[in-house]
Amino acid sequence: MNGGIEVGPDRLSGSGRALQDLATRFVGELAAFRGELAGFGRPWGSDDIGSLIGAAHDEVSAWAFECFDSALTEIGSAGVDLDEMGQRYAAVEQAIRQGLDGIRQRLDG
Repeated sequence: MNGGIEVGPDRLSGSGRALQDLATRFVGELAAFRGELAGFGRPWGSDDIGSLIGAAHDEVSAWAFECFDSALTEIGSAGVDLDEMGQRYAAVEQAIRQGLDGIRQRLDG
């Protein structure tokens, strides 16, 4: 196509699957990070200052992990959407091809 948009259904679907795989791998890495972080225990202690640091750490890390989880959900959903879009493009191209082949056969017949 000259100056237009060209869509490769296989590449679109492949990109969608790659995004889904990325989200899945990131979930695993994030779980490992959470485990590693929990393995440190509470190194700031339990005195007054340590308790304040611990409370702040708990709130900030909970918020950060919520953000990560939300982003991962969106990345995975985008991957599913791209994969489905590629499949729909492929189906439309196939239907157009079949329609044009039918017209050509009638004209030749």
